[in-house]
Amino acid sequence: MTSALQPSAGNTLAPAEATVQDLKLAEALGYARPTDIRKLINRHLPMLEVMGLVRHRGVPIVSGKGRVSTVTEYHLTKAQAAFITAKAGTKLADSLTVFMAETFAMVSDGKLVAVDESAAEELAAAQTRKARRRHEEERDARSEAFAFLR
Repeated sequence: MTSALQPSAGNTLAPAEATVQDLKLAEALGYARPTDIRKLINRHLPMLEVMGLVRHRGVPIVSGKGRVSTVTEYHLTKAQAAFITAKAGTKLADSLTVFMAETFAMVSDGKLVAVDESAAEELAAAQTRKARRRHEEERDARSEAFAFLR
């Protein structure tokens, strides 16, 4: 998957960080029909947006009969690509998801540490966002439960 990531230099879609184009990610994950990944991305847009802006653009395609139509092409950040990888369900994606889970376990157990202060701050910020999302989910669940009782 790393080889599919493109540096953001010169890419107007990704001014701050590297992104991966949806079809390149699909190929890296072993999709038989790479365009199918766009359905998966579209289905999970709300969660992807939690991780930041989902960059996309309209791309013209020409059918066999010469008709031109526009499709949405997505450019995902590393975190968004990891999320989609976990949802993809291909053999390659499943293998990569296991690796990500094992890496996560090592980080959680303190076996992998931030290389510098900046990385430590990013890790702390991600943990803060996770705690905030969990709090919001619990609050929403309580609200729904109380609404049910009324």
